[in-house]
Amino acid sequence: MRFVDLFAGLGGFHVALGSLDWECVFACEIDEELRHLYRKNFPAYKGPIEGDIRDAKHLIPAHDVLCAGFPCQPFSKSGSQIGVLDKSLGTLFHEIVEIIERHRPRFVILENVGNFERHDSGRTWAIVRDSLEALGYHVRATEHKASGGEGLISPHHLGFPHHRERFFVVASSEQLKGKLFPRSVRSAHTRIKSLADEDLNDEDHKETRLSRQQIECVDHWNQLLRALPESEVPSLPSFPIWGDEFGATYPFKHKTPLTITKRELVRHISRNGHGPKSRTTKAELLAALPAYALRTPVFPDWKVNFINQNRLWFESIADRIPLGWTERLRSFPPSLRKLEWNCKGEERNLWRHILQFRPSGLRVKRYENIPALVSMTTTQIPILGPKARFITRREGLMFQGFTELFGLPKLRPDAFKALGNAVHVGVVLHLVDAMDL
Repeated sequence: MRFVDLFAGLGGFHVALGSLDWECVFACEIDEELRHLYRKNFPAYKGPIEGDIRDAKHLIPAHDVLCAGFPCQPFSKSGSQIGVLDKSLGTLFHEIVEIIERHRPRFVILENVGNFERHDSGRTWAIVRDSLEALGYHVRATEHKASGGEGLISPHHLGFPHHRERFFVVASSEQLKGKLFPRSVRSAHTRIKSLADEDLNDEDHKETRLSRQQIECVDHWNQLLRALPESEVPSLPSFPIWGDEFGATYPFKHKTPLTITKRELVRHISRNGHGPKSRTTKAELLAALPAYALRTPVFPDWKVNFINQNRLWFESIADRIPLGWTERLRSFPPSLRKLEWNCKGEERNLWRHILQFRPSGLRVKRYENIPALVSMTTTQIPILGPKARFITRREGLMFQGFTELFGLPKLRPDAFKALGNAVHVGVVLHLVDAMDL
């Protein structure tokens, strides 16, 4: 089988299909460093590695399978008179449509983010599906459970210790038989421990080291958890814990801090232990409150619910909170003053779990699967709690199904951006096996 690897990134499709002795006859990737790495990582490949698909599509040879993890751009909302194949004009998917129309490959395999089906209220996926069907292809795709399907595909469904749900599309010039996306085996036995690096060099130690503030933040939340033994507090909240709500009294149900008087603000902030001075302006008073309480004159229902849940919970444990704990918490940045405990029934020690610093707070998950690697930021790289460090580049590769010796960009941020954009090798192999090609 001959295949083309479009928007290739690290070449996850190539690793998977190459292991089946399929032949790659064309690859393209816009990032120059990734193109150089592609040549290095696939020395047996002698074909072209082009840059912008819009400039190189005429160079693509005949092939049996087209693979692409393409960007999902909003499509133009043209009038109903426009043809199906033209609804994708101006997007990179339109380039794929032109390539398919010209070469008529037997199969098309597309990968995208988990939310692709709902992108632009479902319009984007509808155009992609309709365009492929208009070319005469039979189309199947993963489908959210909320849409009546069996859910997306994630490596952790197949025994890999990586929770990364993705949207896949398969199009065939022939009728697709059977159940293309079989119910995945959600194995309880993942291999996170076997994939964890044991021998780190000096560069690894430097790159994966937590900052003093991050360590202090984890230890500080641990102090609270130690004060809440399971024998006395059977369960921790399933909702995000917002530390700023301990002792808070500002209004949130029918009005917000933006809509009350300065005198009322003084009263609420004084109760919260800030003690504003008499000449403090209203703007300065507002600055003493959490930023999420200042964005709108009326809070949405979800925020009202979160605040209410937090205040009730803090009231229930008020006599157990360590002396000075709240004051110390307020010295941390806002995102570190929130905790998302996703380890129901597990040991109440953050260093025993997977940690992730996110804008929504410090997220804690069981030591089973790392959360999805994010391409847009390196601040959310997962932390192996038992090792008290971020994952290494080699671990990132193995969590994505590559070998630990696979080449990555030189700079750590670029390396994890590439990993965050990569398609999981094991998932592709599972899909191709289900296609019975």
